[in-house]
Amino acid sequence: MKLLVTHFVFVPGGKRTKEDFDRVRALLEADGHQTDALTLSDPEKATLSDHIEELCDRIEKTGEQRLHLVGHSYAGFVISGAADRMPEKVERLVFLDTLIPESGKSLLDFFASAGIDPADFGVPDWPPFAEKLVFDRATFKAIPKTYIHCLASQFLVMTENVVAHVKTHLEQENWTCLEIEADHYCMIKVPELVAKAIVGDQA
Repeated sequence: MKLLVTHFVFVPGGKRTKEDFDRVRALLEADGHQTDALTLSDPEKATLSDHIEELCDRIEKTGEQRLHLVGHSYAGFVISGAADRMPEKVERLVFLDTLIPESGKSLLDFFASAGIDPADFGVPDWPPFAEKLVFDRATFKAIPKTYIHCLASQFLVMTENVVAHVKTHLEQENWTCLEIEADHYCMIKVPELVAKAIVGDQA
């Protein structure tokens, strides 16, 4: 079967850097895919809106029309915001061990709703995490989406309900759900599994 060449854009969460994805990108590029990645500006000084704008700028610079955006952790909010602004340029969204954004809610709102102190998970009260993301639900629903669940994630208490929702709304909300034996930092520790999951049924 001939490989379908895809252009992936990787976005790390929090204070992580694009180098987190170096090994995953190398594997994908060895198979003929195109990849790009960006390090978001300092979350202690930037906002979620800033990060979305940074990703939108990168999307424009690729010159591609149908990109696959891969967001890890907090970056699930960033790729969702960018897809809302530029849906015509997004072929698929890949959520790598993230929460699934809800319009009108911030990352910290999810912790509050769960009755969990974000500080217990090393999530500080930085501006991007407190900013509420507002997006068009119909646009989000229409975009094909893949959720990659890390079975040994340090954030299982936050992601288990997300996985349950995705699995029960696969067709209604355009989801594919995959599971890998890895913790939250899967792209560093098991890049082969992550690369395979990201490609999924695109091969």
